[in-house]
Amino acid sequence: MFTFMTMNDPRWDKLAEIFCRSTKIKRGDKVLIEAIDLDALPLLYAIYRRAIELEAISVDYIVSLTDLERHLLQYGTVEQLNFSTKWELVRMKEIDVYMVIRARMNGLVFTDISPEALKAHRLAGKEVIDERVNHTRWCLTRVPTDFDASSAGMSTQEYLEYYFNAVFQDYELMEKRNNALKALMEKTDYVRIKAPGTNLGFSIKGIPAVSCHGDLNIPDGEVFTAPVWNSMNGVIHYNVDAIYDGHIYSKVFFTIKDGKITKAGCDQGEDAINALLDIDEGGRYFGEFAIGTNRGIPRPARNTLFDEKIFASLHLTPGQCYSNANNGNNSAIHLDLVRILSSEYGGGTIWFDDVPVIINGEFVHPDLQILFALNMTKL
Repeated sequence: MFTFMTMNDPRWDKLAEIFCRSTKIKRGDKVLIEAIDLDALPLLYAIYRRAIELEAISVDYIVSLTDLERHLLQYGTVEQLNFSTKWELVRMKEIDVYMVIRARMNGLVFTDISPEALKAHRLAGKEVIDERVNHTRWCLTRVPTDFDASSAGMSTQEYLEYYFNAVFQDYELMEKRNNALKALMEKTDYVRIKAPGTNLGFSIKGIPAVSCHGDLNIPDGEVFTAPVWNSMNGVIHYNVDAIYDGHIYSKVFFTIKDGKITKAGCDQGEDAINALLDIDEGGRYFGEFAIGTNRGIPRPARNTLFDEKIFASLHLTPGQCYSNANNGNNSAIHLDLVRILSSEYGGGTIWFDDVPVIINGEFVHPDLQILFALNMTKL
C-alpha cells in the first residue's frame, strides 16, 4: 500500500494547497473531505490541515471503504440503496466545498455485481452527484495505489512520480492555452474526426466551451463542450482502455446515427458496456466532447481521470452533459472514453469547419500554434 510509504511526502502539502485554492476555501466555509479507501489518507491529512489554517468554520471528513460499498451492492435491497443516498443528499446540501480523494485499491471490485444492482446504485446516486456538481465548489483526484501502478504497467515508485508529474502543472499557462482553444471551439459549427477505424462528424454550434485548468479535476487540462445531441453520425474506435464500475472496456467502438449509438462493441466488456448504455434514455447519446491539454501525462495508464487529459487527445462521452455545456442530455452515466491521436497510436486528424486543428497529436491550427508550441513548465 502507498499510504504508509508516502505519508510524510511534502508533495501532499503542495497538492493540498492546489485543492484549497481551486475550491476557493475562505473563512466561514463548511468543508467536507471524502477519502475513498486508505491510500487516500496522506492527502486527506494535508487538505484537512490547510482548510483549518484557512479558517473554514467546519472541516468534516469521511473515510469510505469500497469493499463495504460492494457488500451493499451485492446483498442490499433497492430500498437500502435509496436510503443510503438520501443521507448523502442531505449532507451535500449543507456544505459549501466538497473534495473527494479516490484511492482505487481494486478497480475491478464491482466485477461480479449484477448489472441490475449497478443500475439501481447509479440511479439512486444521481441526485447527489447533480447537487455536488451544480451547487458546491468541488474538486477531486485519484491518488496512486498499487492497483493503479500495476494497471499502468509501472512499478510503485514509478507510478508515484508519474502522478506528481501529472498534477503539478503550470495551470496559469494552461489557462492561457485553453482559452485560445475555447475561443476557437465557440466559433466552430462542425467537427470532423478521422483516424483508423474512425470517421465521425457532429455539430457543436451554440454550445459553450469550458476551460479546465486546475479547478475541478487534479490533474487537469482539457477544454470541453458537447455535441448538438442529434447531429452526430459515423463510427469511432477508441484506443485507450477504460475501467468503469468494475469492468475493463478495451478497444471500444460505436456506430452512431443521428446522435444515438446504434451499435456498441469492444474486445473486452461488450455485454457490460451495452447494459451500461441502456441504463436510461440518455445513455446512448453523447454529453461531452473534449480535447486534452496536459503535457505532463506521457502515456495512458488505464486511469481515465489522467488519460483524458493527454495532450491533443480527444474524449467523446456517452451520457450526462455538464450544465455549463448543456446539450440537453440527462443520464445517470458519464462514460469518458479516450482516443489518442499521436502517430504512435495510429494518428488522426480533427477539423473544425474543415480547417485542421490537430494532426497526429499536434495542434496545427494557426490560432493555436504559438501558445501550444511552448513547453509546459512545472509549478
